[in-house]
Order: sequence, then structure tokens, then C-alpha cells
Amino acid sequence: MSKKLKLALFDIDGTLRRVKSPWTLLHAHLGVTEQAQEIALFWHRGEIPYDEWARREASLWRGVARKTMMAALETNPLREGARELVGWFSARSIPCVGISTGLSIFNAVTARELGLTDVICNELHFDGDVCNGGICVRVCEDNKGDVMDDVLERYSVRAEHTVAFGDGSADIPLLTQASLGIAVCPSNDTLRDYAAHVQVEPIDEAIVIIEKHFDLGGF
Repeated sequence: MSKKLKLALFDIDGTLRRVKSPWTLLHAHLGVTEQAQEIALFWHRGEIPYDEWARREASLWRGVARKTMMAALETNPLREGARELVGWFSARSIPCVGISTGLSIFNAVTARELGLTDVICNELHFDGDVCNGGICVRVCEDNKGDVMDDVLERYSVRAEHTVAFGDGSADIPLLTQASLGIAVCPSNDTLRDYAAHVQVEPIDEAIVIIEKHFDLGGF
């Protein structure tokens, strides 16, 4: 029997926006890519945990004005169909929650543009309008499943009533725990194996799959 659809979960970068890593985007925009790559090696080799990697990379942005950082977002367009897809859920009063390893300064803009209900991501710290290099890590490469559990509890929704969208390996827990997992322009073949459906642009074409999978009676 089809389940009622009560919640939509989204990765953001690479899923709703085209650039897959806002970290890499911002490093390039600010001219600190080489330093960031050196830091990343420590994490990839397992020598430092994710939150330490994030703190070291965020420290590269210390002293940069918010306005300067926000200019990088202009080079990361929304995927075709992103507005229509989120709008379809909003029109049916279905909450849309972002779960992102990206940055709050960018994701807050995406949430406003698309009408996302909430976004859980990593909070970059500022003194006024200047980045102080600090960061609060809430979402990392291996905890999206736990974050999803917290979101389900907060919204009083079971996983069988959710649809999830993602593009990378970190999104596998979202796609496998949700009743319907949709890989959006997946960044690797592995993700395809975990998704119930693979969607390319325009991504709102996934609505057809959603309508088949869930009981949308009353909408």
C-alpha cells in the first residue's frame, strides 16, 4: 500500500545547486586553493577528524568580508527545475529540509530562494560582517543518517513517509533510509546502486516518480 508523503529531504550542493563543493568554490574564489589542498590531505589520510579539517579550512577565510564571500555563490547556479520541484512540495504543505555539509552563509540564501523549511548545515562564524575563521560543524561526510534521524523526530515523521534527494556518497544514508531515494545527477556510480531513481536536469521531472510512489490523496 502506498504511503502518505509528509517530508522531503534535500542535499543542497550538487543537488539543488550545480557546484558540488561550496568549500572548494570559496577557496578558489578567495585564492587559497593550494593551502586548502594541503589541509585536506591530512583528513584524507585519516590524520585528523572531519571537524578539525573543517576548522583548519575555515581559518583560511579569517578576516574576509561576508560580501566578498557571498560573491562566490553567484557562480553556483540552481539546477534546472529546482524551484519547480521545491515549489511542488510547498504547494502541498510538505516541509522541505536541507541536510548539507555546506556552509550556512550560502545555504541560507538557497533556503530563501527556494522556500526550504529548514537547513541543517555548518555554521560559519562572523564578527559583524567579517569572518573570524570559526565554524560549528553540524553535518559531516558520515553523519547525515544521524542528522536525518533527528529531523524525523523533530517533525514527528517516520522514514516511510519521506523522499530524499542527494548527489554524493555522503547522501547514501538519506537515500536508503527514506521511502524513496532519488539520486540527482550523481557524482559517482556507487550512488546509483543505492537510489531508487536517478534524475538528471530538469530535476522537477522526478515529480512523476514521486506521484507514483506515494499516496497523494487530498493534495
